Amino acid sequence: MRAAIPLALCVVLAHLAGRYLWFESFRHFLPERSRNRMILSFFILGALNVAFYLWIFSYPAYMIMAYKGSMVLGWIPYVLLSFYWLPRLIAQQIFVFGMQGLWVPLLHTISMFTVIHFFGGGETPEKLYMELSFYLIYFMVFLPLSAHMFRHIVPSRQLINDKAYGYYIAILPILIAFIQIPVSMDEGLWTMDKLLSRLISFTVFWALYRYVALQARDLETEVLLKSSNEIQQKAIRFFQNNMLLIQASMKRFSILRHDMRHQINILYGLISSGKSEEALHLLRSFDEHLEKTAIHPFCLNPFVNAVLSVYITKARDAGIPVTCRVNFPDDLPQVQERLTFTLANLLENAIRVSEKQDKDKRFLRLTLQTKGRQVVLSVENYCAEPIRFDREGYPMTDEPGHGTGMTSIRHFIAYYKGYKNFSQENGVVRFEIYFTLPEERKGS
Repeated sequence: MRAAIPLALCVVLAHLAGRYLWFESFRHFLPERSRNRMILSFFILGALNVAFYLWIFSYPAYMIMAYKGSMVLGWIPYVLLSFYWLPRLIAQQIFVFGMQGLWVPLLHTISMFTVIHFFGGGETPEKLYMELSFYLIYFMVFLPLSAHMFRHIVPSRQLINDKAYGYYIAILPILIAFIQIPVSMDEGLWTMDKLLSRLISFTVFWALYRYVALQARDLETEVLLKSSNEIQQKAIRFFQNNMLLIQASMKRFSILRHDMRHQINILYGLISSGKSEEALHLLRSFDEHLEKTAIHPFCLNPFVNAVLSVYITKARDAGIPVTCRVNFPDDLPQVQERLTFTLANLLENAIRVSEKQDKDKRFLRLTLQTKGRQVVLSVENYCAEPIRFDREGYPMTDEPGHGTGMTSIRHFIAYYKGYKNFSQENGVVRFEIYFTLPEERKGS
């Protein structure tokens, strides 16, 4: 019974260590409001498992086989609990569980080699406890490496969800890991052939890990190409819409100019007759009509002004009050194009989100200020729903067809070595970018 207690504790700690790798993989997909309850549920399950393992390990004749069964099958309740807390991304979770099943045998193999080298072979309860103890030690030693790998091991939606054969890819690692179950349950835990088979499983793990990493890199390139294509299309739409605004204004002014002579004659008659009140009313009406024909520039830079004209008009048409403070030079040719598309993506996202909010909650605040070589861009809007952020602090979305705009923003910030702050507080979403213009890009 004395050997059963540390053995049960070590088995449960080994399973909880696996949950930590799962947590690292899906940290940014888990709702923050339920994380504490999720962690508590895993520890409660672990406590129940300790009691269960104490019972099955209390029979010395079956202890080794019970130990093997607990290591081979004991992770299943934790996996089911993981599915409960993250019911989305099931295929990705299956893939990650399989990768854990390929990574963990490597650590067990190293710990077995350690026990055999220092304490000799043979299967005894004490040796099992030693092996698990060394496993936990090596888990902590390799934790920085494993945490880094598992943070980048989740397959993309394009690889899993958007392909007919995605689930085949998802179950591939776990099928390879299951091949080791008959070998693990067989007698002779410490035989050399089993140790070598576990080492070979690590090569499979590394190959699959590199596959996912390379696929993510290719996907980023594909997204960049798609983003570049969208940027070109947006550029055309910016100037087309801006030209339509100008044409509409010119048409209204042409009509007003046509009626101007008649209105001047009427005004002359009212003043000659001493009807000053009627004349003032006519002047005010004339001023209102004239105001409707005006196109108010938001800044002197034609690229930025085109984007602001299009999106601010779109926001106001959607019933979104707009506050705009812009101070940007009229000629920064090496910056204005990139900044224009970044600004367009931010405004487009803000308007799309604002349209879904209650009318009394809608607003859009834009600030674009330049002082010397320092530039600050800020966009604020309201969003009642909590926003999920990825590990780099950018918003995440599971909606198909979205995400390319944020990729463009990422590369803009990286290109100018800028600083960004994306936050949500009391429903107010704020995106701020600070960057410095290179010396050669400074405007006149």
